[in-house]
Formats: sequence, structure tokens, C-alpha cells
Amino acid sequence: MRLVSCSRLALAGVAAVGTAVGSHALDVQVEVTNVGPAGGVYITPLWVGFQDGSFDSYNGGLAVQEGLERVAEDGNTAVLSADFLGGYTYVDSGSNARVLTSQTAGRVDGTIASPTGPPPIAPGETVSQLFSIDANGSNRYFSYASMVLPSSDYFIANGSAFAHDLSSLYNAPSGSEITFFIGQTVNDAGTEVNDFGTGPGNGLFPQLNIVGGQSGPNDGVDENGVVRNIDGIPYGGFLNSPADLDTNPAAALIDFNRGDLYPNGLAQVTIRVVPEPGSLAAIGLGGLVMLRRRRRA
Repeated sequence: MRLVSCSRLALAGVAAVGTAVGSHALDVQVEVTNVGPAGGVYITPLWVGFQDGSFDSYNGGLAVQEGLERVAEDGNTAVLSADFLGGYTYVDSGSNARVLTSQTAGRVDGTIASPTGPPPIAPGETVSQLFSIDANGSNRYFSYASMVLPSSDYFIANGSAFAHDLSSLYNAPSGSEITFFIGQTVNDAGTEVNDFGTGPGNGLFPQLNIVGGQSGPNDGVDENGVVRNIDGIPYGGFLNSPADLDTNPAAALIDFNRGDLYPNGLAQVTIRVVPEPGSLAAIGLGGLVMLRRRRRA
């Protein structure tokens, strides 16, 4: 089922106005759709950030910093958000490091969750949130991170600070948008031993007959590894795997490496220019005035 946010409905009514951003802040709606099949993997509430190119979340072959570890293991974005807003990066000169950057203020971030049911974003579900970024392009690069469920520490994130450039949206009319897919590659953070017995989100997959699950944050055994791409069968080496994992038809639906089931990765992201809040208020006020005039007539 595709959910439509109130902000999107509002946009549909005012898109024809074509408000230019100009020297005002760039106001955008970030819309995220889990494009996996019904019964497929969930993604935890998607952390998104807007920065000047100074924030790099991870490099393959290196250990991750705590902020990304908390996302990959627990779906918790609090540490990542605090570091991001504090001006830090997790990769410096190609090395794993939590380092203060030149952008010590002004970044914008948020976490987009499902408004109904469990916070993770289910297959087929669309969620969205509004952001006011900046007026001068200082936060024109888009970053994201999310945990993949089920797993112990699987995650998706942009491996390059410059992967998604929003420059074309500045001074663009309302309704202009950029759309791209994320999760074509899923990563193992290497921070926790892959074990269904201590993984969160098992309850979202009753058809898999998974026994046990996470009892609290950071519940699994430390792996002390590095980030790697997940190739082949994603859950083949997990501990405490259900006995019928290889024969249960429902298990095939969580194989995010199957191109026939996940041809575009895990999610689609659309970043769309919306009118400034003041413009929306003015349009709404104008509509009320017209309605009153019609009633008097």
C-alpha cells in the first residue's frame, strides 16, 4: 500500500504556482518508498542529512564509527545525528576517524519513520518529511543511513559524501525533483556476529519462524570486523537460522541480492522542491478569502 503524506497533498494543490526559491531557503520534501516485494526486507527509519561535502559516513574495508554502528545494529540514529550536527566526519583522508570538519554549524538532518504501525518502513510503504535546507547551496549534498531488517548489522548508506548533489533544485520552481534508488548494495558493518538469535525486527517476519531476537541495544557478540559488501546469499551464514530457511518460499523474499525481486535496490528517494511555509500560508489564506466571497455572493 502506498501512503500519501499531508505535505504531498498540499503540494499537489499549489504546484502550479511555480514559486522560485530565489534567495530564500530551499524547502524540500524527502519522500522514501520501500520498493522491495511484499514479505521482503524492511529498512529502519531513514536518517537523512544535508551537508557541504565534508561528511563521509564510511569506507569499505574500514571499521565504522559508533554513530553508524548504532544505526547498523539497532536502527538508532541519535549518535549519528549528534555527530553530524556537531560538524564531524567519520572518514578523514581515507582513514577511519571521527574528525571535526570545517562545517561546524548549519547542517540539517532528520529521521523519517513510518507514521503508522512499527517505525521501520515496510515493503510498498511511502513516508516523507519536509526540510528547510539553506539559501546558498552550503548544504547541497544529501546523505542517508538505515539498518536492513532482518539482520544483526546490515545497513545502507552513501559511501561518498558527494553521491547526491541537489544543486539543480536551487532556484528551481516548486515541483522540481530528483529521484534515485538506494540499497542496490547492502553492507555488513562488521561490528556484530550475524545471528538471528540477537537480531532486532524478527517479529516483522513471522513467516520465517525465527526464534529469539534482540533483548536490548548492542545485544549481539562483537565481531570487530570491517565494512564489506554483501554478495551471494545474504543470510546463508547466520547463526540460529530457521531450519527451513533454505526451503521456505518466504525466505526467498528477503534475498535482496535477487535481481528479479529487487531490481532497483531497497528504496526509492525523491527530493522535491515545495513552496516556502509562508507561501503555503498565503495561498491558504487566499483560498479562504475566495471562499468567503463566493459564499457572500
